[in-house]
Amino acid sequence: MVVPVTTLAEAPSEAIGVGLLLASVGGFLLANSIVFRHPRTLLAEFFGGRRGKLTSIRGYIFHRLQIHLGFFFLLLGFGFQLYGHYDSSAAVAVAVEGSSFPLSWVGAVLLAVGTLEVTGWWLSHALFRRYLRDYFRENPPDLEADMALTQELGELFGIPSTGDDTVQGYLVRVRAKIGLSGARPLPARPAMEVVPFRGMGPEEGLV
Repeated sequence: MVVPVTTLAEAPSEAIGVGLLLASVGGFLLANSIVFRHPRTLLAEFFGGRRGKLTSIRGYIFHRLQIHLGFFFLLLGFGFQLYGHYDSSAAVAVAVEGSSFPLSWVGAVLLAVGTLEVTGWWLSHALFRRYLRDYFRENPPDLEADMALTQELGELFGIPSTGDDTVQGYLVRVRAKIGLSGARPLPARPAMEVVPFRGMGPEEGLV
């Protein structure tokens, strides 16, 4: 028996199934966007341990994008279900023989979700770098005193370190990449005041 190919407009009952699928995907994205910090991170923060890597902040931006995407799929799924439930021709569509699970819609939805997830990860990376540039332009960092931060920024902005590269040259390239002009000179040490020795007076001596 040949199964008739129907669209959502012709078979609102299929819209209900697609709506459930979209709502399920939206619920999964919302659940995946919930970020629970690891107990080791909480302990290190509580006892004043060393800070985490900058790249961990990029995950928060990506999860925030997932929240918007999850709510979009959830509301879209509810809309499809309402359309399929209240359409006047739904009773006729339910009686159609040969109705099957909408595998084509499942594949299309999964492909769309995968594409949006990859796009969201790339967008979160671009937004994170822009936020870093804006912050460092208002609050110039002391990269000379924090070489670990300098190395993280170099990896984040894709600045390779060659074998014949000097520390000062690498700092200049990192500063240029994040939008800071030139390398900031190292602070000069204050000169020690030399007090001349005037000798001991007649009333002074060894005790």
